[in-house]
Amino acid sequence: MGFVKAIKAGDIRPGTAATVTLENKEYAVYNVDGDFYCTDNSCPHADGPLGEGDVEGEIVYCPWHYWGINIKSGEVTDIVGLCVKTFACKVEDEVVWVEI
Repeated sequence: MGFVKAIKAGDIRPGTAATVTLENKEYAVYNVDGDFYCTDNSCPHADGPLGEGDVEGEIVYCPWHYWGINIKSGEVTDIVGLCVKTFACKVEDEVVWVEI
């Protein structure tokens, strides 16, 4: 599909996440020290909303059961081989674009 306009970069403070809906699907967008990343919004454990999770460095913690997921790779921190899908991001004119 290509890159889709997701959210204004200034709407996501460093160390936080936001949930965006693109093409009728929810994604989580993260600001890690000014770099932006995107994953599916659903935790692989119980579909918890990752965009509402706590972000610590490169790890987002699901708000429902506190599973840790690496924002860059999508890998669950404590379970080898389990991960969420990641999507490329770019920033142009202060807008975060996500490749879906």
